[in-house]
Amino acid sequence: MNNTEISELLKKERLSQNLTQDKLANLAGVTKRSIRYWEKGEKAMTLESADKVFKALGISITIGKEDKQ
Repeated sequence: MNNTEISELLKKERLSQNLTQDKLANLAGVTKRSIRYWEKGEKAMTLESADKVFKALGISITIGKEDKQ
């Protein structure tokens, strides 16, 4: 996924769960400003931040190459 796709997914999932940016920020332990930047695609998420935010949304993320058999 590229930064734009992650931004769109973040916003879509937050809205589908009826969460404000402030509420999601509190659940994830990040700032509301960060959520706003990430949703607009103005800044890329660190792996640590992505893990916190997507866990708060109940989404599992996997980093790395897919094992093709």
